[in-house]
Amino acid sequence: MKYTIENDHIIGNLGFDPITISPSENKGYRPFELFVSSLVGCSGTILRNILTKRKYPFQKLEMEVSAVRNPDHANRIEQLSFTAYVQSDEPLTPQLAEKIADLVIKNCGMIQSVISSIEIKFTIKYIKGI
Repeated sequence: MKYTIENDHIIGNLGFDPITISPSENKGYRPFELFVSSLVGCSGTILRNILTKRKYPFQKLEMEVSAVRNPDHANRIEQLSFTAYVQSDEPLTPQLAEKIADLVIKNCGMIQSVISSIEIKFTIKYIKGI
């Protein structure tokens, strides 16, 4: 990975496409957005893989994330709460949802990299398929 630091943004020349990073949302993706996106990318892929291996049929997976930040300590991230929505015709019991959520946390390398410094909550909610 190679990055070029300019006046008001940074350009990352990554494998897929260049990406622009900036503290200003008008000039690029904010570092916070990229950080959370990396956790969603990792955990979402793990979730999809677990459901597929268990042969659990689903139509759609969506995820929302909320954050608690501490403005007194460089706006540090103190908590991230992930809610994954699984749309399926087959009900997902709360017990199975909790077991899968634990597997996601355990197997996501990005979450495991930060779990000792950021409180992570991961919840899976079932949505009846259309």
